[in-house]
Amino acid sequence: MGRAGEVDDDLGSRLLTGRLVRDMMRLCSLQERQHAPYPKWFGTAFRQLEASAELLGVLEAAMDASTWRGREAALSEAHEALARRHNALGITAPVDPTVRPFHGRPFQVIGGDRFVKVSRAAIQDPRVRELSLLGSIDQFGDSTDPLSSVGRARQVAQALDL
Repeated sequence: MGRAGEVDDDLGSRLLTGRLVRDMMRLCSLQERQHAPYPKWFGTAFRQLEASAELLGVLEAAMDASTWRGREAALSEAHEALARRHNALGITAPVDPTVRPFHGRPFQVIGGDRFVKVSRAAIQDPRVRELSLLGSIDQFGDSTDPLSSVGRARQVAQALDL
């Protein structure tokens, strides 16, 4: 998002912001063990989560910001809130919930790899440890057909060899 903004690709920066906001909303659903419906109902479902009390305004601010720096500031606030919520779950060792520079570049990031590392370390079932880190079917597309049908989702996953 920041790199697109830095090279004056404001449309690209806005598009990436939307994707990041969507991913954060999905993470809130996971943290609260709630189903994240397909996009048509996703905003409504998000508003019903406890996290929305803290995050709705800041996510809207990210979407409404007129500059990439404004979007980055709002996204950073949201990332830190999500990191604190992760720590409050108590399922992993605590992780520093503050954003940091991206490899000395002028962009602030949460460093999501840190959360992946402690999450994988907390997995005790060897069968779960061996699973791929590719994620779920909704990370590969927003089409209603596979997202609303387990059978179709499995077909798509098989086609993608997931």
